[in-house]
Amino acid sequence: MADNPISGQESIPDEYDTVINGLTPLKSHPGDHPCKQAEFDKRFQYSKPRKQALRKRIVKWKCSSPLNSVLSLFPILTWLPNYQWRKDLFSDIISGFTVAVMHIPQGMAYALLGNVPPIVGLYMAFFPVLLYIIMGTSRHVSMGTFAVVCMMSSKPITLYSTSEAPDHSLNSSADVLNNSNTYDGASTFNGTTEYTAVQVATILCFAVGIWQVLLGMFQLGVLSVLLSDTLVSGFTTGASIQVLTTQVKNIFGVKLPRRNGPLKVIYTYIDLVRNIHTTNFMALGISAAFIVVLTIYNELIKPRISKKLPIPLPVELLAIIAGTLISMFCHLESDFKVATIGEIPTGLPYPSPPPFLLLPNVLMDGLVIAIVAFSVNMSMSSIFARKLNYSVDANQELLASGFSNIFGSFFSCIPFGASLSRSLIQQTVGGKTQLASLVSCVLLLLVLLVIGPFFEPLPNCVLASIILVALKGMLMQMKDLRSIWRHSSWDGAVWLVTFLSVIILDIDFGLGIGVALSLLCVLIMGQRPKMCFLGNVPSTDIYLDIRRYQSAVEIPGICIIQVAGGLHFANKEHVSRKLHHMISEKEKSYAQVDSDGQIKCVILDMTSVCFMDPSAIKSLITIYKDLEVKGMLFCLADCSATVYERMVHCDFFESFSDSHLFPTVHDAVLFAKQAVCEGNGVICTTD
Repeated sequence: MADNPISGQESIPDEYDTVINGLTPLKSHPGDHPCKQAEFDKRFQYSKPRKQALRKRIVKWKCSSPLNSVLSLFPILTWLPNYQWRKDLFSDIISGFTVAVMHIPQGMAYALLGNVPPIVGLYMAFFPVLLYIIMGTSRHVSMGTFAVVCMMSSKPITLYSTSEAPDHSLNSSADVLNNSNTYDGASTFNGTTEYTAVQVATILCFAVGIWQVLLGMFQLGVLSVLLSDTLVSGFTTGASIQVLTTQVKNIFGVKLPRRNGPLKVIYTYIDLVRNIHTTNFMALGISAAFIVVLTIYNELIKPRISKKLPIPLPVELLAIIAGTLISMFCHLESDFKVATIGEIPTGLPYPSPPPFLLLPNVLMDGLVIAIVAFSVNMSMSSIFARKLNYSVDANQELLASGFSNIFGSFFSCIPFGASLSRSLIQQTVGGKTQLASLVSCVLLLLVLLVIGPFFEPLPNCVLASIILVALKGMLMQMKDLRSIWRHSSWDGAVWLVTFLSVIILDIDFGLGIGVALSLLCVLIMGQRPKMCFLGNVPSTDIYLDIRRYQSAVEIPGICIIQVAGGLHFANKEHVSRKLHHMISEKEKSYAQVDSDGQIKCVILDMTSVCFMDPSAIKSLITIYKDLEVKGMLFCLADCSATVYERMVHCDFFESFSDSHLFPTVHDAVLFAKQAVCEGNGVICTTD
């Protein structure tokens, strides 16, 4: 073979040459002649592919044209010139209008989860989305407020803000936002700097953006694989309990003390019980009425009329309009002390830098939020890309989200993310590209400039009701635990531990524990490769697990063991120990049948070994020498090309005879039979 380190072997017998369709392939086992790996490689002209030198890759990267770099950074320059205006524009307009209608109630409601004024939710659906339209590779995700990201943001916002925000019955949105428009808005009291909730939110948004840009620059989009579907399910279900807990005060119309850190969910419900006598029954009644109406619509009416309507009925928007009108005409705030949103500023906020002195405090929170937001974004983007046959770039998505968050941090935004419900609607209604998001931004601009003050009388309990009804999908994921556990107890444990950790400890602790447990499960499963005995199916060259296939017959004196999995430093001792144990057990079983029962050859089937590190290769050499001392022949069969090349690289064949390496298990068996026969029952090792 070309570049074959094993050369000078005996010539291949003439009977190997048989012409089939103009080719001269190697017969499997003509005349029961075992084919050695060196013969196999030489016959089929094996050569190791050369890796591209690092210098050439750097030169190739440097030679990349500036135009390609710009097109890669701004994908809109690629798809917009090819946009089919007559065919797709109307669909994008309808889709954008529908999503804009959803942005209004969701943005205002989910902003409450982040402990910022409701108007911030509309800013999030406008400013960062403008940049994502230019830089994003997904055509259908709807970026803006996302419940889990807003909930995760509430922890640092609550921890580092010194004003009681957002108590909208006392502090108007305008006051809070005006205080955040300049860094000097941070007040100083007794020598300590105090920050408003929006100021903390902006520096958190900036930190998330910085992390996402760094991850994208270093091509670390693969980090999303750390969050498995099972982990995300347990995490989002636990987060939905956290979200529900934050809204009980608005549902009951009571004031509860701030709670942070572990056990805050439990303490919140203890505080609720202690203050239950202060319940505002008007707020509770309004909450119950809206929850019932929204639930009836979603469960009974929506499934029947959704197929008949060209666009979804904006029931959440109708709910906040109805709540605003009821509050306006019934004077709920003044007569019944029902907390409302309060003053909503018109116009757009002035761009101003976030308080950078607070950046070190929120860096770790920013990293966690950056990974979660990106993982959810990539998950939904991949779903749409596979469904509609286009591709998304994970690293470009990181850059798009990162720069969008940095841009949004100068306009009073908290970290944004992709919403599953809005994305599904955007695609289902007929959206073709991110022009739908641009249409949505234009309509939201109209709301920010003109319509915003209309919603000032809107009760907080109405927004809380919308949030609770929207949580149903995530809460129903608890039913998945039974099927997940049935499919894999490891996955079931990851789901349950992540779910409980999020509830009992906190969202960031729960995520960290879930990721750590997932990696631990992978490590544990990788430490114990599956090993089994193989037997021959009579009159064939097929070898199967004897415990699973009753037709497979063991070959006397030859022990064939298959290993499945990667071999590395963490499991080499386990594999070596189990291999010797299996050989001992097989010798005992032979001794019970035949007094002269003895294993003369051990064949290790490497078909399912996908990886070996130097430690595992040294362990194989040790096994080879141990068996040689016992008078047993040790052969390897069916190594993959990557494993074989790793062995060559680690000088494995300086200690292990290359004549004991075979392309198939059957070749190794034939070789072992001949060696036993030639030695009259005594193994003869020949090179």
